[in-house]
Amino acid sequence: MSPADPGRCPAPPASAPGSRPARLWGPPPWLWLTLGLFAVQVPLLVDWLVWAASRSGTQHGRSPAMLTVVALTLMRLLPMVFLLAGALSVVPPQPRTWWVERRFQLKPPAHEPDGTPHVYDQMRRLLTDRAPGTELRVSVRRDLLARVYPGGWRTTRVGVFSPLVSLWQRDREAAEAVLLHEIGHLRYGEQHVAGLGSPFTGLVRAWPYVFAVFGLLPVALLFAAGNATAPLMSAQIVLVVLSVPKTLLIVVSALWSAELTADRYAAGTAVRTAQQRALNALTQSPRDTLARLYHPPVRLRLWFIARTEQPVAQLLLVLLWPAAVLAENLLDLFGAALAYRLLGDSPAGDATTKAVSLAREQLTSGPTWWAMLVALAVWPLLAGLWPRLWGWRGRAVGTLSPAVYATSALLPVLILILGLLPAVPKPGEPSQADSRVPDATAAPAAGGSKAAEPTLPTPCPSPSKPAAPARPEGLPSLDTPLRPDTTGSAAPTDTPKRSFRTLRVASVEPLSGSLTQAQDIADRLAHAHWTLSPDGTLTTLDADLPELRTTAVHDGTRLLHGERTRTTDVSTTTTWVDARLHPQAGPTARLDLIRAATGITHAVVSCREFDSTVTAAARLTLQLEEL
Repeated sequence: MSPADPGRCPAPPASAPGSRPARLWGPPPWLWLTLGLFAVQVPLLVDWLVWAASRSGTQHGRSPAMLTVVALTLMRLLPMVFLLAGALSVVPPQPRTWWVERRFQLKPPAHEPDGTPHVYDQMRRLLTDRAPGTELRVSVRRDLLARVYPGGWRTTRVGVFSPLVSLWQRDREAAEAVLLHEIGHLRYGEQHVAGLGSPFTGLVRAWPYVFAVFGLLPVALLFAAGNATAPLMSAQIVLVVLSVPKTLLIVVSALWSAELTADRYAAGTAVRTAQQRALNALTQSPRDTLARLYHPPVRLRLWFIARTEQPVAQLLLVLLWPAAVLAENLLDLFGAALAYRLLGDSPAGDATTKAVSLAREQLTSGPTWWAMLVALAVWPLLAGLWPRLWGWRGRAVGTLSPAVYATSALLPVLILILGLLPAVPKPGEPSQADSRVPDATAAPAAGGSKAAEPTLPTPCPSPSKPAAPARPEGLPSLDTPLRPDTTGSAAPTDTPKRSFRTLRVASVEPLSGSLTQAQDIADRLAHAHWTLSPDGTLTTLDADLPELRTTAVHDGTRLLHGERTRTTDVSTTTTWVDARLHPQAGPTARLDLIRAATGITHAVVSCREFDSTVTAAARLTLQLEEL
């Protein structure tokens, strides 16, 4: 740029006379779509927080395993907390503006630095020319070049830091390219979700620490304490570890897409070689490692600005975020298959089948791919209106080809088609077509002297009640051996009737099934009332337990056992309970319980039989108080 023309950049090439201005300026605003997708999960966030709070105050909610589950749950919900805070900062943006300017020491350029009497005036003229109404703020900090942030709903401020002033003095064109890149963010209103004080960049910066405190530390403490539930946490740990790249994939790809779009705007308005020099200067500025995550690598940006008008670069710009969503779905599939396998209740093939089924359901019932397809479909209509929503009055630069959008839409269409396809039967399973009754009027087989006899249809199986399940193997026993009562009966006949209530649940240990199932049992027993009858039976009406009969008594300690089977037209469930009632000093007693339940379901649907068996077992210790 010639010194005789200060504050001006080369104007973009004019459109041909009479040509219609292009409306496809760039990719859809993936940052805003990401924020919206996180916002629709707010009800889930509220439900989980209420669940965690309701259990944190109970005794069994303070067990090491329960605290670990709560910590892991909070860690998985914190991304929504960050992005919900970002959504709330959009309206109104003034609190964020105040915090940013206080945090980064940004002030109006009232005084020029010594030796550069016109630098800030030249920057103001550039901003006014390219983005009228944009305000300039300056800071003496040296860890950044320039960043955008909101000054209001339709106003924007650009923060300029000392290294950019130095670059302006020695390489004016490169410094202008930096400001033009920041202006490139304004067309999409990205100053509200990106730039200084962005919830996205805040999430990326905080995520490693969040994962260490709420993810790794509780699990390490659980294993170090030798808690019996630690091996059963393996599946949960796998899902939590995979949540780290999953969270970063979506957020970082949205930020990269915004940065490359802004680079494309700068490439269309600044001198190309000047933008390359600006990017090289960026590598020399002091930045921490986490800050490099939410900006694409400089090599990628240099490659991109050299090919901004080529189809491969345009496809990268549009498909970067959808590709990250696809990678997230593949991580979900891998994590679910591994988690099912670690639970030990499914062979490798069945675990993969369950994971694929879950992934198909998430693809079609979740909003992500549908929202992505809608965004690609409507963006050609909104591309001209969206910038005006944010008060943009600059020129359109760097339009994309409509063919790029048509090609990009093939990815979500293909994914949704795969999710909507009917499930393929497992090898060896008859399909519904195989079970159809053959046509009795079919023609005889050709070439035979005798007509082929029609094949008799296979009779459709009838629904039936499954047999009662056997007691699960491997259940622990109540260790204290007791001698049978010397009276020859389960309990003395002169034992008075006694009543108890559950004072607290002292411990919960899942033996089979999930920790959530064990916690459900504990919840039902937490406020139960118990009755010990003179004949030695212990009953409660507040929990799903069979009647417990005394099998042995020694020094006041009772061993009890109960068993109950319930059947329906298609299922049979048997519950076994072994218990030990141990008296203590004062009006209290300790009740040790081992509860196991197995349910068998046998159903016939479309002449196909379906069988499933589910077992859940838990060991609990209850503190009782006599009434």
